[in-house]
Amino acid sequence: MIESGSNRTWRAFYTRSRHEIKAGNRIAERGIEIYCPTIKSKVRWKDRWKKVERPLFTSYLFARVDEAERIQVLEDASIVCSVMYLGKPAMIRDEEIKAIQVLLSQAEDVELKTFEPGVKVKVSHGALSGIEGIVLQQEGNRLRLRIEALGSEIIATVKTAAVVIDKLDR
Repeated sequence: MIESGSNRTWRAFYTRSRHEIKAGNRIAERGIEIYCPTIKSKVRWKDRWKKVERPLFTSYLFARVDEAERIQVLEDASIVCSVMYLGKPAMIRDEEIKAIQVLLSQAEDVELKTFEPGVKVKVSHGALSGIEGIVLQQEGNRLRLRIEALGSEIIATVKTAAVVIDKLDR
């Protein structure tokens, strides 16, 4: 790994489907610091259950790079693009990467909640506790919900940890 310099920051890259680990290994061979958080999950095969290691964030890879190294990462065949924020390559704080590393090193079962658009959910805690809504979109750990109240439609953003799938919707 390259020692972190003052101009190196964590960046997120979008990868081709199921290429996160392979791309990470190839890029790391060039001396670039890569982080691809993985979790173990049970997968049902035809004749048995098997524990496999898979990326926590599908189609994403993190690299601590300067601008020249960011361009090198983009040259890998499995990298689709840099994740952008406000028109610039998104920067991830060191604390966020460390928090993921600590979580994965200490937790036994980690699962990333994903919700399909159109699913009916109920907010389980927080300011909107008890409110039901329809998932419009998921952006990371936040959901945009359509909530009907007083004959009007309200769009609210809530954390995924604060909602459960409405039992009636199953």
